[in-house]
Amino acid sequence: MRPLILLVLAFVCLVAPVILFGTDKTSEGEDQNNHHLVVVRQVTASLCGSEGSVPIGTLLCDYPSATSPGYHLFLSLFDLMGAGNITMLRAISSLFGLGLLLSLWRILCRRTDQWTALALTAPLLCSPYFLSGSIWLTTDVATLFFVVLTLGSLLLTTQTTATRLRCGCFAAIAVLIRQPAIWLAGPIFLSGCFARRQGSRARLGWSGAVILPILVLVALVLLWGGLMPPAYRSLHHAGANFALPALAFSLLALFGLPWGIALGIRVKEWRWVMVGAAIALLTAVVPPTSYSRDAGRWGGPLWSVVQVMPTLMDRSVVLLLLAPIGGAVVMLFVRRASEAGGVHGAAILGFSLVCLVSALTVNTQCWERYVDLPLLALLPLLVVMGLRGGDLKQRRRLRAACVLLAFIQICLSVLMVYRPTLMVSAI
Repeated sequence: MRPLILLVLAFVCLVAPVILFGTDKTSEGEDQNNHHLVVVRQVTASLCGSEGSVPIGTLLCDYPSATSPGYHLFLSLFDLMGAGNITMLRAISSLFGLGLLLSLWRILCRRTDQWTALALTAPLLCSPYFLSGSIWLTTDVATLFFVVLTLGSLLLTTQTTATRLRCGCFAAIAVLIRQPAIWLAGPIFLSGCFARRQGSRARLGWSGAVILPILVLVALVLLWGGLMPPAYRSLHHAGANFALPALAFSLLALFGLPWGIALGIRVKEWRWVMVGAAIALLTAVVPPTSYSRDAGRWGGPLWSVVQVMPTLMDRSVVLLLLAPIGGAVVMLFVRRASEAGGVHGAAILGFSLVCLVSALTVNTQCWERYVDLPLLALLPLLVVMGLRGGDLKQRRRLRAACVLLAFIQICLSVLMVYRPTLMVSAI
């Protein structure tokens, strides 16, 4: 069976049963019913001029969701056309998940064979946050789809004016769905710096690509009077959460260590690895990282582990141990990708991780799902850039590491997605 067909079939088998027969007893199901579906219905009512509805301009100034309105406006179009049945809307929304998988797989295929690309995509496919975001109406997976399209355009060897403008459009759509995606302006700007010696037309395309997502965010800020709808500022915009970098490095350790072992560390790389570990350790030492719902440090399997493990002066022992490993692993990947001839690509992806973590740190809530999904998409892109094309043993080790990660992810999905929805409904 071809990898592409296998990927599509696996996605359908994992997502369709819950959409058709499952309950909504997950946090994403609650988000759908209490927030995103409500906004879709409100937008539809406003566009139809239904009795009791408010004008669409007034509605978009404040609505029951913390994210940008692009996703809700898109789904409301199908609601207007009579396809507003919740199952139908969920099926339509799930196509963002399928598109994300296929886009990531296709980009990975540029640097390796199709089966290795499939293996690198498998941990994302099996992630409980990916599956939940594909099953219920939430904005996480839809945003990541356009994030991957943006990064895929940036990593193309040949950059044209059309390519850059397309990249800016993808980034603008990502911001229109979820405003923290403005971090994409960082790697777009960096890619333009690499091409600064090109002609005026190329610089024009690069400038447009940077400006487009910024213009979308400016429009949203003017609409809301802030970075998010007023009703959610106390929850998500009451101050930055500086525990998020430590959480991100810890997740990088959990995801990246198997891949790092598969790639191996050479003697000359130890210095870079130690620098990465030292930087990451600081993120776990300086700010408080213990479990605290009031401080926004909760939500996800890793925080559940942190909750039951010891702390030292309000610092989690788990994050103190994992964060340096994550820093070491990501520095290894960046160094290996740079040596493999992708200096610009390695710099873009490394800077993307910095921009992503910086944007998420602004949020008061340090929930794992905000970090988990983008890391499972960005890490494979970084790993594949460091592969040596003819090293069959290395690719076999990498596939084995992917199988291990995918197995762990699917076990989490059974506990977090299928057990509360399919198994409970069957009892």
